[in-house]
Amino acid sequence: MTELPGSVEPLALAVCRLGLDPTRGVLRHPHQVGIAVRAALFTELAGAGRLVGIHYPEVIGESDTGDPLPDALHRAVAGRRPTAWRRWYGHVEADRRAATDGLVAAGRWRQEGRRLVDEDPASTVLQQQRVAELLLDAKQAPDTLELTLLVLLAGGHGAGSRRPGPRRSRRLAKPWLQQRASGHGGDATLAALVGAFRAMRRADSIPSLSR
Repeated sequence: MTELPGSVEPLALAVCRLGLDPTRGVLRHPHQVGIAVRAALFTELAGAGRLVGIHYPEVIGESDTGDPLPDALHRAVAGRRPTAWRRWYGHVEADRRAATDGLVAAGRWRQEGRRLVDEDPASTVLQQQRVAELLLDAKQAPDTLELTLLVLLAGGHGAGSRRPGPRRSRRLAKPWLQQRASGHGGDATLAALVGAFRAMRRADSIPSLSR
């Protein structure tokens, strides 16, 4: 079994990386990938006790912890009036670009013009296949909360697939998180995921957003 990314790679970067088509050097569904990256950052904030909220996100504490991606989202929520979860996924290009830059800076990707070159494409393809396998065998959540979130978000944005799969991910989110997310900002985490999967479905109905 190919191991999926763990603590060595931040969740948002792993989610973004699994959206790449290594052969073509492009993200298969860039808007959905951006949505998934933002949702990953929300779950990171919730798990760290820096964000709560069922109907809309509410931040707790300071925005400057030295972790640039979640800190930027924390500041954005802090600077905006209460806004429903679904409205946080309309403009996600900055999150996707930040994750892409992070993968390049980490040496996992290389930018060649408009093409993104994966330095370990075979591993990426195997991990995309593993995501699909875990989603098909949906009787039990994956072994850890981080892996559960990765599989749901990567499966939602269509990792390794011709079409995004937010419906299946949304259907599995509640039972899987009930098994894994207790005491880890579970309410806000579930709300963030449900909002993301709804946004992915809307984007999939607009072809220009899904390319």
